[in-house]
Amino acid sequence: MIDETREYATRDMNLSACFMSDGIKYLRVERDDADSRRLIFIFDHEGGKKLEEIERIKAQRANATHIVSSTTYDDKLRALKSIIHGC
Repeated sequence: MIDETREYATRDMNLSACFMSDGIKYLRVERDDADSRRLIFIFDHEGGKKLEEIERIKAQRANATHIVSSTTYDDKLRALKSIIHGC
């Protein structure tokens, strides 16, 4: 169960890789209650600073201005795929 006061949830694996690349702490993955085939990635946003960082990353991705090392991003995507295949 997601604690919305301390956790941020997304189904977007690419956004999740961006969060991880920028140091947002990954907590866990859960199955979506509405569709058990879908997964939800859960991140820590305890404290206002983390939530501001999450919103910044989301805005930069939407505007195509988010910059991250391609090797770091690839590493984080591989880590997420590993997590998915372990479910």
